[in-house]
Amino acid sequence: MNDLSSWIDRWSSLTVLVVGDVMLDAYLSGEANRLCQEAPVPVVAIDQRQDFPGGAANVAANVAALGARPILLSVIGQDAEGDRLVNSLGARSVEADYLIASPDRGTLAKQRVVAQDQLLLRFDQGSTAAISAELETQLIDRLTQVFPQVDAVIISDYGYGILTPKVIETIAELQTQQNRILVVDSKQLANYQRVQPTAVKPNYGETIRLLDLSGQKIDRVSQIMPCGDRLLKLTGAKIVAATLDSEGAILFQVNQPPLHILAQPVPANQTSGAGDTFITTLALSLAAEMPLPIAAQLTHTATQIVTQQPGTSICTANQLRQQSQAEKPIVSNKRILDRSQIDRCLEVHRTAGQRIVFTNGCFDLLHPGHVTYLQQAKALGDVLVVGVNSDESVRQLKGMGRPVNSLDDRLTVLAALESVNYVIPFSELTPHHLIELIRPDIFVKGGDYTRETLPEASLVEQLGGEVYILPFVDDRSTTRIINQIRSVSPIPPSQLYC
Repeated sequence: MNDLSSWIDRWSSLTVLVVGDVMLDAYLSGEANRLCQEAPVPVVAIDQRQDFPGGAANVAANVAALGARPILLSVIGQDAEGDRLVNSLGARSVEADYLIASPDRGTLAKQRVVAQDQLLLRFDQGSTAAISAELETQLIDRLTQVFPQVDAVIISDYGYGILTPKVIETIAELQTQQNRILVVDSKQLANYQRVQPTAVKPNYGETIRLLDLSGQKIDRVSQIMPCGDRLLKLTGAKIVAATLDSEGAILFQVNQPPLHILAQPVPANQTSGAGDTFITTLALSLAAEMPLPIAAQLTHTATQIVTQQPGTSICTANQLRQQSQAEKPIVSNKRILDRSQIDRCLEVHRTAGQRIVFTNGCFDLLHPGHVTYLQQAKALGDVLVVGVNSDESVRQLKGMGRPVNSLDDRLTVLAALESVNYVIPFSELTPHHLIELIRPDIFVKGGDYTRETLPEASLVEQLGGEVYILPFVDDRSTTRIINQIRSVSPIPPSQLYC
C-alpha cells in the first residue's frame, strides 16, 4: 500500500454533512433516424433512461463512493422527480433521512435527450425561489441537530433557494461554536465570507467576477496566479481552489506558495459532475489533515477519473487507489517562471498598479542574511522577482566547487519564501536581459555593491526604474559558511556509530 492509499483509508472514519441544492440528473437515450414533420428537428426513439443524483446530491454520492458517511440536508418536492432522486441516492448508499419533502416545492430536475452519444436537448424543471419560512425553520433545526455529529461540512449552493441568508447565518454561528472543516462551492462566494470557510472552490467565471476582471480564453493561469491574496481576503477562506477548466486549478493558501494543478483537456460533455468530485475529495482530504500538496494530487486524480466517464459520474475509493499508484506529480510551483511567462505574468501586476522589485544573485546556501535581505527588498514594493544564476554562471563567478546546491534546488527553496513572489533563472553573468524583460520599478542589490560598481544601474534608470542599495548584513556570507564546513575535521569511520 502506498502513502496515498493510506490517506484514502482514513476517509472511512469520517462523517460529512452536505447542505445545498439537490437535483435529479436524467439522461433519456435512443436513436434518431428521421426528422419530425412538424419542424426540422430529429425524432428520438427513447429506449433507455438513467437517473443520477445531481448538485448537492451528487456531492453526497461522491462522499459515499470515496468511503465516508454522508448526511444530506436539503428540500425536495413531493413529486415523481423527488421519488426518482431518492431512489438514485439509495442506489449509491446515500440515505435520504434528512431530506425534507414539501408539496409546495418542485424537485429540481435536469433532463437530457441523447442520441448516438450526442446531446440534443436539455430541459429543466423545479422550484428555484427561496424556500418558505416554515421550510427554512425545519432545515435550520435539522442543521443544528446534525452539525455536532460531523467531521466536515460541504456547502453546494447553486442559488436555487436552499441556502437562504438565515441558513448561512446559522452555519456561521455553528462554525464559531464548533469549528469544522467547511468547504464551500457557491456561485455567490461573497455571501459566505462571514462563515470563514476552510476552503472555497470558485470556477473561472466566479473567480473573475470576484476580482472584477475581464474573461479570457487562454493564459488564465497567468491572469489569476497573482491574485491569491485578494481571493483569500474576498472569500474569508484559508484556501481558495480556483478551477480554470482545461488549464487546471490553482490552490491558494494563506502564507504559502500557490499550487497549480495541471489538467488533461476533455470534451465538455464529460465534465458534468467533475466540480462535485473536486470539492468532495478536497473536503475529505482536509478533514483527514492531509498536507495540501497531497490533497491537491488526490483531488486532481479523482477529477480526472470522473471526466473520463460519460454522464454525471462519481469516483470510488478503489478507482482512486488504483489510479494514484500510477500517477505522476501534478502540482507545479508557479512561482518559478521562465522567460516566456514573465512578461504576461507581470503585466497583470502592472495593470493593478503594483510596483515590481527585482534583485538577482547565486543564493547558493540560503542563510539568515539572504532572508533578511529579501524581506527588505520586498518591502520596497509590491511584487518581488528574484533572478537566479544558472549552475554554469555560478561556476564562472565563484570558481570550481560552486554551486553547492543545483539550480533546481535553489529555485525551489527561494520560491518557498513568503517574501518572494517569483523566481526566474538566467545563464548570463549579468542580468541585463532579465532587466530589459522585467523593466522593474526598483532594482535592489546588497551593501557590498555601490551605484558606481553596478553595470546594470544605468539600464535600470533608462527603463524608468530606481536603484536601491540595501545595508550589508554583517557576519553573513555563503563563502564563509562553506569555508567553515570545509575546515571541520572529518570524523573517523570508527566513531560514526558510537
